[in-house]
Amino acid sequence: MPDFHKRLNEAMPQPMNAGGVLLQKKQKNHKLLWLFILLGMVILGFGFGVTAKVIMSVNTTNTETGEKVAFFDQLRHLIVSPEKQLRGESQDRINILLIGIGGEGHQGAYLADTIILASIKPSTGEVAMLSIPRDLYVDIPEYGYRKINNAMAFGHSNNYPGGGEVLLSRVVSEVTGQQIHYFGRIDFGGFEKIVNDLGGIDINVERSFVDYEYPDNNFGYQTARFEKGLRHMDGATALKYVRSRHGSNGEGSDFARSQRQQKVLLAIKQQGLSFDTLTTPKRIIDALEDLGEHNRTDLQIWEILRLAKMADKIQDTSVVTQALDTTPEGLLKSGTTLDGAYILTPRSGNYDEIQELINNAFSRKSLQNEQPQVEIQNGTKTPGLAAEVSREMPADFTITSISNASRQDYKETLVIDLSGGTKPLSLTWLTDHLNADAITNTPGFLINSSSPVTYEDLQGSGAKVTEQPKSASADFLIILGTEEVSRQTPGS
Repeated sequence: MPDFHKRLNEAMPQPMNAGGVLLQKKQKNHKLLWLFILLGMVILGFGFGVTAKVIMSVNTTNTETGEKVAFFDQLRHLIVSPEKQLRGESQDRINILLIGIGGEGHQGAYLADTIILASIKPSTGEVAMLSIPRDLYVDIPEYGYRKINNAMAFGHSNNYPGGGEVLLSRVVSEVTGQQIHYFGRIDFGGFEKIVNDLGGIDINVERSFVDYEYPDNNFGYQTARFEKGLRHMDGATALKYVRSRHGSNGEGSDFARSQRQQKVLLAIKQQGLSFDTLTTPKRIIDALEDLGEHNRTDLQIWEILRLAKMADKIQDTSVVTQALDTTPEGLLKSGTTLDGAYILTPRSGNYDEIQELINNAFSRKSLQNEQPQVEIQNGTKTPGLAAEVSREMPADFTITSISNASRQDYKETLVIDLSGGTKPLSLTWLTDHLNADAITNTPGFLINSSSPVTYEDLQGSGAKVTEQPKSASADFLIILGTEEVSRQTPGS
């Protein structure tokens, strides 16, 4: 066995030397050693203090029992599971439901005011955010058809297992077809305080607007006003910016509101991970203290830290923002209930389009880069079919022409690629969405021909398809067949 005492004695300097030089070095080394030990204790102490503050401030909930996860359980997982994967990470998609509520002191304190499904793709660092309007009319288990924002309140007031957040997650999962791995909820007071603790956020207001019907929390209204340009906002101003529902200049729609909310979320992320914040411990501690009872989540601390590590690598350019709305390209339509309440429902009558949108959220970023131009021709006897299909096209698609084909007896829908294969993602989206066959072998010199172009019918019939694009700039020519009529009218 090695004799550590002997080795230690051999390594120690002699007590004295001429001029006491060795003794001075010994004393100096001891001072440096104690300095490093003291510094280490301070760093570790601060680190543990911040960790303890995080654990005590973040209200992590066990969704099975509804109880807050104990301090030492959180600490134990933090120590033994530093590299444990998050839920959904092995499938390369982590879905987190972000919920904003008014909270105590606000009318409808537990109605969900903001509902955003944030999906993270760990392999690429991409994020997709889908805003779901609170007026979406859905089937809430045990309560029937109600506005989706009621799910949060019903679950809270009636002690739903895991709380209102779990009930809302269940409903959102039904709408989107996605498994909800985590939720995070914050109220207005917590939001306002955190923005202030971070020193405010910078927001580029794209257009000036005024909202004369902004609630004043006393059953009345006040005026909220925003001027175009880069604005530094404190918590109260940022809250008005995300809550405004009746703004002028095009800012009164659900779509505009959801865009503002997503913009503010990104600004908070940017400020929270900025050098100034990370090198100012007081900001971090103040923000954690202010969270208090303003938040609730089923994320444990080690999971939050792992997510923060991912968030640090996410660039704003890799974030895809989407919204369910009633714009011409939107997937919802407005209506009223029997008692006159305003509601939103899927325009298709089911959730298929919504689920397709969120399933393809990450590929939409690449579609935006392709910017395809599309011509649609109606090859059936059903009037208005081409116009109806044009409204389903993503906002990134430019419709160059809508018309009738030269004949109206097409059965299958065709997508003719005029781009020379330069826009493959757009072609895939079109063929998948329309359940169509693709024709991709068109000779380039025929595309701008003034006479009709004959294409090979790839449906296996051996027939020829003779059609002429009416727009010289089209990347794709869509010819609609009677199968598209069946798709537009489910059950026929």
